[in-house]
Amino acid sequence: MTVADRTAGQVGAEPPAAAPVRPAAGRGDGFLRKSGKFLTGTLLRTVAQGALFVLLAREMSIDKYGLFVGVTALVAVVSPFASAGAPSLIIQNFADSPSDWPRHLARGLFLSTIFGSGATVLVAAAGLAIWGADVGLVDLLCLAFADLVAWRLIEAVGASIHVRGRVLLASLLPAFLHLSRLAGAVALAMSGGPITLHGWATTSVVLSVVVCLPVVLGGLRGAGHGALSVRGSLTQARTGMLFAVGLSAQSIYNDIDKVMLSRIGTAESAAIYAAAYRVVDLAYTPARSMGAIAYPRFFEAGRDGPRGALRMARGLLPRFLAFSVPVSLLLVALAWMMPLVFGPDFEAATPALQGLSALLVLKSLHYLAADALSGARLQGRRTVCQISVGVINVLLNLWLIPTYGWQGAIASSLVCDALLAILLWGCLAAAVRRDPAGTPAPGRHRERV
Repeated sequence: MTVADRTAGQVGAEPPAAAPVRPAAGRGDGFLRKSGKFLTGTLLRTVAQGALFVLLAREMSIDKYGLFVGVTALVAVVSPFASAGAPSLIIQNFADSPSDWPRHLARGLFLSTIFGSGATVLVAAAGLAIWGADVGLVDLLCLAFADLVAWRLIEAVGASIHVRGRVLLASLLPAFLHLSRLAGAVALAMSGGPITLHGWATTSVVLSVVVCLPVVLGGLRGAGHGALSVRGSLTQARTGMLFAVGLSAQSIYNDIDKVMLSRIGTAESAAIYAAAYRVVDLAYTPARSMGAIAYPRFFEAGRDGPRGALRMARGLLPRFLAFSVPVSLLLVALAWMMPLVFGPDFEAATPALQGLSALLVLKSLHYLAADALSGARLQGRRTVCQISVGVINVLLNLWLIPTYGWQGAIASSLVCDALLAILLWGCLAAAVRRDPAGTPAPGRHRERV
């Protein structure tokens, strides 16, 4: 993978020194304190998303809600391409050239706008092909633009703020977006009558744009005009697309089952599965916050190869398992509450949640190995593993969903997440075995797009 161009904004300027490698989550490094700060915004965002999810489930008819779940899952599958990997590019480039953060951010915003607009059109066309007249073109465009352009721009600004140490603010930006969407949904619910897919789609896109514009302007504050050049953005996109392909493969095995359930299964089974999956996603929030804090550090620890990244992953693994194992068991015990939260139509979500609860442990395992590979500049190997598992997931779903419905989707998810963890840790171990210990960073091979 190519590293960031180290030249400063002016011609002939000296390249800035690389940021020093920080300790890999040892004592006194503030890892848990920063994770706690990031958790504040992440938990607020996840709770807002969960509340919105429940509100729409209760206010929409279950068939329309199933269609909505399918559309949003399709958007999630495409979303990594919408920014061409801009957040990861910003984090990697900052690790190599911290003083050039305005240029890194400008490139990220440019890529997010161009690729996000293209992804919006792609989702609209795919949505019409999948659902036909069941979902309107305007609704598809609105739902896609809200997440593939507005949210991706906010995400790029958040990445730039995060790497500069403002962890709490970085986590609060997306939370504010989702709180605004929740407020819009509450207003629709209070207006009388059920919430329609069209009403929610138009409300979502308007609120997303209103929140996005001041966030982008605020993110650029303090950057000199000359430092905002987007020159070289498309060259950077070649590297970013490697991140995007890997993240898209990750989205495929996380979300394609919801799309397939709504198309080759039933809208009701898609709604049941999505409700259980949303609870698992909410429960994973603390681990996701720890992962977000660790992600930039993996790029610093892995500058000299995979050994440092592996040490960091192994050091973090007990913390992730100490969280995920007890919480997984807690979900099994409390799954009976699903119909109370989502409504009587979601009785079957109780066994669905019990089946999916093991994902908390599996995600903890494979996310750490995946981020270690990215930090060691071995994104290509991570991407190959994720693509392979994504293909297997689709094939399993084509086999299992028509016969077993949401139960088949659960089986496919568990098998694929376990397989992904095995593949990623295997790739990391193999990379360390081939790693010539003590070789200076410039002499190491960096994977390229």
